[in-house]
Amino acid sequence: MAIFPASRSRRRLFAVMVIFLLAGSLVFLWSPVILRQPQDLPRSFSGDSLVCAIAVDDQPLVRDGLVAGLNMELIRRCAREDRFVVRFVRPMPGDRISDSLRVGRYDLLVAQADSLQGFFSRVPAPGEGVVWALAPRHGSKADSLERWLTRYQMTPEYAEDIQRFNCLRTPRKALERGWQISRISPYDTLLRACARELQWDWRLLSALVFTESKFSSTAESRRGAFGLMQIVPENTEHRSHLLDPAQNLAYGTAHLRRMQRFFRSQGVEDRDELLHLVVAAYNAGEGRMIDCMTLAEQQGLDPSRWEDVRSVIPLMAEYADSIETVALGRFHGKETLAYVDSVFSIYSLYCTLLP
Repeated sequence: MAIFPASRSRRRLFAVMVIFLLAGSLVFLWSPVILRQPQDLPRSFSGDSLVCAIAVDDQPLVRDGLVAGLNMELIRRCAREDRFVVRFVRPMPGDRISDSLRVGRYDLLVAQADSLQGFFSRVPAPGEGVVWALAPRHGSKADSLERWLTRYQMTPEYAEDIQRFNCLRTPRKALERGWQISRISPYDTLLRACARELQWDWRLLSALVFTESKFSSTAESRRGAFGLMQIVPENTEHRSHLLDPAQNLAYGTAHLRRMQRFFRSQGVEDRDELLHLVVAAYNAGEGRMIDCMTLAEQQGLDPSRWEDVRSVIPLMAEYADSIETVALGRFHGKETLAYVDSVFSIYSLYCTLLP
């Protein structure tokens, strides 16, 4: 009779040992996965604040040419979804972009792959040969970034982005060929909002931006004017702000609004005359236009009429130095006259194409 309790105890002990052995085996088998998990899982930029350098240029009159604008738009979308902050900058002249990326001056770089020297984690991006390259400290996040871009490229929203950034940018050709268009630029929504602030037809503001930059966010003049509306930056930091289309349009719109108030204070009441003078002043400066208006008045013309002001501009190049009332001296206004003609000619085309 005493044998059975001992036998049951041994069986219980054996069962407990088997359970412990099985548990130990499971821990042993799964431990490499557990240990590897933090390194192997793709890491995101969530919560980070990144500096992204744009080292590619828009080529606005070439199909698929607004490559800088498109890539900035995609990185902004990624930032919103992944909840990180991104600030775009342009490499300064003489900047060795590979070295700047290597030492962490940039967290992310949009560049031509063949312009990079050395090994960097990189993600193939829209544009021939364009990549998103990551600073070494962010190399482990390349898989996450590539996964996001691959997934987004399969969405209707990406197809819409491609259409926006590849939309027609040569209105005269569209009219000649009888094409139908539904948008003017990738920035139509922003332009409509800015035009409402000015109480302008948004197609006129679009015509001015087309004349300034052909909708290139990276356009830069010989005088240092930058971006969509060719704003002259106050410093390097301001230049970075102007790379953002929304910021650039906001600065340009504020300048146009201020000039409208100024010319109204000079007695220009007719809306069409006001628009012409403001557009001319955007190119030449309001000081130059006041000189021209003053000279027009001295010639017995109406200084609030654009055609009268226009007629004296050639005199500014010949006799301005001998006219005491001309504050800023000689003015070669051919560029300004061509500029005003261009803006209003393109505006007329847009009105025909998008009635």
